Amino acid sequence: MNWWGKLIGGVLGFALVGPLGALLGAALGHSLDKGIKGLESVNLGSGQDQERIQLAFFTATFSIMGRVAKADGIVSETEIEIARQTMGKMQLSEEQKKAAINLFNQGKEAGFDYLSVIDQLKHECGRKTNLLRMFMEIQLS
Repeated sequence: MNWWGKLIGGVLGFALVGPLGALLGAALGHSLDKGIKGLESVNLGSGQDQERIQLAFFTATFSIMGRVAKADGIVSETEIEIARQTMGKMQLSEEQKKAAINLFNQGKEAGFDYLSVIDQLKHECGRKTNLLRMFMEIQLS
């Protein structure tokens, strides 16, 4: 039984908003747990297709996360911590973490072309809605 998403979502929601936030956070965490479980069972296609999809997902996840964090003009410590937690959940290597941080920072830049990143993700994922759903849940966190 996968319950980490529920626990983390509930705790973060409670810390940020209170009891109602805990409920919402747990619900989002449950969806993340389901998405991860579904992702494990998804056939991504050939090895080359899988690599392109993973690269598009990775790029979009962290660059758009940076864009969302900067949307209000200030990137808070909480937003940075959520990005770190996402890296931990994805079990990234040190090299992958550095790449994720670079993508996050690129996403914060004023001239960042986030629409092309989203278009690329949609193109690569095609009908793999579990991936797109998981991407959205990560961004909502």
